[in-house]
Amino acid sequence: VDAEVSKHAYLELVGSPNNTTVIDDSTKTLHKDWKQSEEQLSHAYSQAIKYTSRILKNPKATQTAEKLLLEWMDRFTHSFDTDGTPPDTVYMNKKRMIRTINKIVPRLDGSCTSSKHAEFNNDEKVVVLPKIHIPPPTEKDYLNVLRAYSLSKAKRKGQQCEALLSNMLEVARTAAFYYSDEDRSWTEDRVHDIGMEMIEHDGVSNSERRWKGWVKESVPKSKAFSIAIKCYAGTTHTESLDRILLLNHIHDEFAKCCVPQIHGVYKDDPYVLFHSIKSLKNFQIEQERELGNRWIQKLHKFVTSHENRGYLANKTEPAEHNEDGSGDGIDKPTGHTTIDVTSAYTTVIRLLAKLRGAKGVANDARKILDQMHQVQTINEHGFKVEGDLEDAPVASIDIRPNAYNLVLGLYRDSKDEKDSMKAVNLLQKMVDAGNKPLIERGGVPIPNEQSFEYAILALSHMTEDREKALQVADLLLTLMEGQDFIEPSITVHNAYLKLCNNLLHGTAQLFDKAQDFLGKLKQRHDLSPDAETMALIIKACSVSDREDHEEVLATASEIFSHLVAQEVTENSALVLTDGAYFHMMKCVHNYMGNEDAKKERIEDLFSEACERGMCSANVLSIFRNSVSDEEYRLTVGKGRLADKWIQNVTSPLAQKVRYTDGSKGGRGKHAQRKGKSTSGWVKKQKSREATIEARRKGKQAKKFFKKV
Repeated sequence: VDAEVSKHAYLELVGSPNNTTVIDDSTKTLHKDWKQSEEQLSHAYSQAIKYTSRILKNPKATQTAEKLLLEWMDRFTHSFDTDGTPPDTVYMNKKRMIRTINKIVPRLDGSCTSSKHAEFNNDEKVVVLPKIHIPPPTEKDYLNVLRAYSLSKAKRKGQQCEALLSNMLEVARTAAFYYSDEDRSWTEDRVHDIGMEMIEHDGVSNSERRWKGWVKESVPKSKAFSIAIKCYAGTTHTESLDRILLLNHIHDEFAKCCVPQIHGVYKDDPYVLFHSIKSLKNFQIEQERELGNRWIQKLHKFVTSHENRGYLANKTEPAEHNEDGSGDGIDKPTGHTTIDVTSAYTTVIRLLAKLRGAKGVANDARKILDQMHQVQTINEHGFKVEGDLEDAPVASIDIRPNAYNLVLGLYRDSKDEKDSMKAVNLLQKMVDAGNKPLIERGGVPIPNEQSFEYAILALSHMTEDREKALQVADLLLTLMEGQDFIEPSITVHNAYLKLCNNLLHGTAQLFDKAQDFLGKLKQRHDLSPDAETMALIIKACSVSDREDHEEVLATASEIFSHLVAQEVTENSALVLTDGAYFHMMKCVHNYMGNEDAKKERIEDLFSEACERGMCSANVLSIFRNSVSDEEYRLTVGKGRLADKWIQNVTSPLAQKVRYTDGSKGGRGKHAQRKGKSTSGWVKKQKSREATIEARRKGKQAKKFFKKV
C-alpha cells in the first residue's frame, strides 16, 4: 500500500514517470520515498514467501506462497510498461526455453551502454531521476517456493514447478530485452533507469549494471532444475520419466550457454543427477537401466574430479530435510558442506539387485560398490593434486551393510561358480573391518547375520567341488562364532542346511549330515532350532537317497509330530510351515511302500495343511500327483482356491497361487466353485476388459499427438 501511495504521489507531481523538467527538493523526496517503499515491499514479499513456504503438510500454504511470488513477479514486469507475465499453467516448452536463454546470455556479455549513452550520463548539467522498479525475486525466493512443492503432497506439483521455471525465465527475458540497446523499443530515457545503476559492494563499484543482477537471479539454476526433477521423482505421474528427461535436456542446454556468465548452472550438476537417479524404479526396462548407468557414472565423475572441489565453497544454505527427518543430499559432518550421495549409489545397487540371476548384474553392482569406496576415500583424505592431498571433498558417503548385502545377494543368485569365492572374499573384508578401529575401516561396514547367510548360500554354485564348498561353509560358521560384534544366529545355520540340501541333493550323505547338525544344535545353550530348521531337516530326509526307507520315514515323522504337538489348536500356524507339510508329504511319497497307506496319509496331510491355511503350490502339486483326476476335482473343486486354504503360506513361490490348477491367475480366470456366485461374471469381465483396452489406446494416442 505504501509503495502504491508513494508511486502515485510522485507521478501526480511530475505528471509523467519520464518527465525530467521539474526536479526540486520535494520531487527528490517523493522519488526517494517511492524507491524506499518499493524496496520495503520487495522485502515484505520475500519474508512472507519464506515463512509461508515453511508450513508443511498444507497445500494451501504452498499455493499462497506461489501466489505471492507470481504477484511479485507480475508487479516487476508491469513496471516495464508491459502486459506482465501471465501465470504459465502448461508444461515447459523445450524449444522456447532453449531459444530464450540463448538470446539472454549474449546480452549479459555485451557492453553496459553505448558511447552515446555514456556521454549523456557524463553531462553534469542534466539532473534526471531514474525510473523506479520493484526489485524482483531473488534465487532464494524462487527456491523457497520450489522446496515447498517438493515437500508437499500437492497434486501435479511437478507441472507447477515447470510452470514456475518458465515464469522465472520470462522475468529474466523481460529485463534483459528491456535494457538492451539492440532492442527495437529502446529509448534514451532507459539510460536513466534504476536498472542501469552500478551495483556496489562495500562501497566499491562492481562494474556491473543492476539489471544484470536481476537477470542472473531470475535465470533457473541447476538447483531449481533438481527440485523440479525431485517433484516428478516422488509422484505417480504416468509420464514422469519423460518430463525428467526433458528437464535434464533443457538443463544441459542451459549449462552449455550460461557458463561462465551465470553462476550456479553446472554441467552434470550432482543435484540434478542425484534426483534423476532417485526417480528410477525398474531396471528390467532397458531404457531405465541405461539411464541409471549413464547418470551414476556422470555423478561419480563429478564428485571424484578435483576440478569440481570448489563446487560447494560458496554454498551457505542450510541442509534440507524431508518430513520424515531424512536429508535431501546435504551433509555437514565436520563443518564442511558436502553432498551426501549415499542413496544415489544405493538406489542403483538396489535396482540391480532386482535383476537377480541376470548375466553380469553381480559384477555391475560390485563396480558401483567399489566406486562408493572411491568417494569415501576422497571424503576422508581429500583430493590428490600434484602429489599432495587437498582437503576439499565435494561429496560424502555412508557405506552401510545393506549395500554389501545387496551385492552378496546377487552373488548368491548369479549361478556362476566364480562368484562363490567373490562373496566369501567380500564377507572376509567386512569381518576384517569389524576387528579394526572405526577410523581404520576405510568405510567398510561390519557384517550382520544376513551377510553370513548370503555368503554361505553363494557357495551352492560350487557344484564341481562340493567338498570344498562345505569346508568353506564350516569355516564361515566358525568365523561368525568367533566374532564379538555379532551374536550367533539360527538364520545363518539354516543357510548352512540349505547349502547342504543343494549340494548333497540325492545322496545318502545328506541324511547323516543333517542328523549330526541337528544333534550339535540341540546341545547348544545359546541357540535352538526354529520351525524353519526342522522343515529343512525334513527336507533333507525327503531328498536323501537312502536304502533304509523306514528309518528315514520314521525320523521325518518324529520331527513332524514334534512340530504338530507344539501347535495350540488344529487350525493354528505358529510352528508349522507349508514347507514342512510339503517335505513331509514328499517323504511319504518316496519312502512309504504300501500304496493305499501312502495315499491315505497324503490325503490326511493335505487336509491338515488346508485347515491351517498352508495349501501352497508345492503342497497342491504333490497331492494332485498322488490321487486320480476325479478325486482331485472332488476334493479341491475347480476355479479359485478358498482364501482360508492359503492365508498362512510363506513360501515365496506359492504366495500368489490362487487357483486349483496351480496358477496365480491371469486372463480368463474366474471363480466356479460352490458357495461363490458367478452370476453376470462374463458380462462384467468383458466390460472391464473393454474399458481397460480403450484407456490403453487413449494413452497411446495422447503420447503420439504430444510427440507430433
